[in-house]
Amino acid sequence: MTRILTRLLPSLLAAATLLCADKPKDKPGEPVSGEGSDPRVAIKAKAYYDRDQVKSLLGMDPGESIVVVEVTFTPAQGEEINLNLDDFLLRSDRDGQKSRPLEPTQIAGSAVMVVKSQGGTQGTGMSQQRRVPYGVPGIPGGGGPMGQSLPMPNETPVAGTATADTSGAVASIEDRNVKKNPLLDLLKARVLTDGEIKKPVTGLLYFQMEGKLRPKDLELVYRKAPPRVSVRFVPVKKK
Repeated sequence: MTRILTRLLPSLLAAATLLCADKPKDKPGEPVSGEGSDPRVAIKAKAYYDRDQVKSLLGMDPGESIVVVEVTFTPAQGEEINLNLDDFLLRSDRDGQKSRPLEPTQIAGSAVMVVKSQGGTQGTGMSQQRRVPYGVPGIPGGGGPMGQSLPMPNETPVAGTATADTSGAVASIEDRNVKKNPLLDLLKARVLTDGEIKKPVTGLLYFQMEGKLRPKDLELVYRKAPPRVSVRFVPVKKK
């Protein structure tokens, strides 16, 4: 009997390995939803707080630490509201994180920030210009989803003097003509519409939240309403 078991053991181990390999991967968790209202507005929201959830929603991966909230914003009958996306805030009770909505270009942008220093040193009237990729993940100096800029490779700092005149400093954003960016086009097409709103609008808001998130800790706040409208989230029930 022992000899038989010894001969069968390699086959049994191989079969077990195949069964484990064929086991399907866990599916993305379910999003969470919530709603809130005041006499002027009603807000329904569904939060996709896991990276796999976001990929499933968009059909593309926007990267780490991106939370997407689908919002339906409904003004009350006869109300016209100037909707500004910056009036929204996503926060976590767990660690106090707060995030305002990101622009699509801050996640998958193709813009450069142009910083011009007009004036000069010792009255020479010189003008300096520095181009830094803005909000382009993976490009040196482009920063991450929030668009933080880092020094460009081989860039030589410009030394200033006590008499340098920087009163004419100007910052602007210029689009760079680069190859087509499908992710950027998708994010722009699905972002929540802002401006003067008389009828219900539905769209996406993009936030940056670090670490593992728990649905019960998340709160979406619309800060313009008097008083502000708060949306807490609960798991979406399967049909």
